[in-house]
Amino acid sequence: MTAYLKREESAQRIVDALDAAGERGMTLSELIHSTGMTIGQIRYGMGFLREAIPGLKDSQRVYSYDPNGHLYRTAYVAEVVEAYEIMRISGEATRSYRILTGTVLPHAKNSRTKAIRMLRRHLELVVEESHDLLDREPI
Repeated sequence: MTAYLKREESAQRIVDALDAAGERGMTLSELIHSTGMTIGQIRYGMGFLREAIPGLKDSQRVYSYDPNGHLYRTAYVAEVVEAYEIMRISGEATRSYRILTGTVLPHAKNSRTKAIRMLRRHLELVVEESHDLLDREPI
């Protein structure tokens, strides 16, 4: 059993490893070997890292994940950061769309609320557009 690490400690180990890797980035298995942490500890620390990096002043770090090479980075690579942002927004829009169509709309059939139908259509357009940007199949 591995020792418990606070989120801040896990995140700091990850940042140190990713900073050492530079623009090349690291895969999950490379992070496991270089930090000595488990997958759960790394994911726990990355959750904190994603929240903490935008709040750091005087830092050029940008958290990103490259789905093509399965690489994590803190170095700014424009194409990777843009693809990561679109991937995250697409995932959240898809999730919101599924909640809306699976829960809200069936319950709102009896109410003639136009706002809910409009919200569904707007989310549908966001999901379709994000999938077009990523060149993926729509939901």
